[in-house]
Amino acid sequence: MPQEEFIPYQFLMDKVRDYCAQRRTGTVFIVSSDNRMAQVHLQSGAIVALLCRGRRGLDAIASIRDMIAGRLRFDENFVSASTTERFDTDKTLALLGCGEASARPALPAAPMPAPAPASAPAAKADGAGVSAAHAAKLESILIQYIGPMGEIVCADFAAEAADVRSLITTLSGEVPDKAQASQFIRDAAAAVGLA
Repeated sequence: MPQEEFIPYQFLMDKVRDYCAQRRTGTVFIVSSDNRMAQVHLQSGAIVALLCRGRRGLDAIASIRDMIAGRLRFDENFVSASTTERFDTDKTLALLGCGEASARPALPAAPMPAPAPASAPAAKADGAGVSAAHAAKLESILIQYIGPMGEIVCADFAAEAADVRSLITTLSGEVPDKAQASQFIRDAAAAVGLA
């Protein structure tokens, strides 16, 4: 998958506001430039769930607001099956820093530099690292737990992982539900032959 460039936080939030205004249903997946993942679940334009680094609801807002830049993907086929919360969408958007279109700053002339390609490297000569085959298996499993953003999250972390065990542990931190995170570890370990 070609690596998308990071865009400034304000533009990410403007897209979230636009999806709300369009009364869309689905999930906005955001991966920050420092590998923080957030999800904003929408139901007919209303925010019904927020997740970021294991925090839910209004508790997730501070973690989301700490993002400087990121990548965004909207998936209308991924709708939260968990219990939804009732948010005042306008107030929540304001807390997230979503401004009005007239207050939006101009896009930067030059794109922000993209990090080195995040495709999973083959195992290093010294035996450290994560093979492309293992990264692909873990990506497939992670997508089952967090949706299509798992592809980006896995690629980002796999590029930096010292070994497959540490990658599994790191990826489990991106699964918001603790019980599901534990199940992810078991599934992932079995898939790569560590169980």
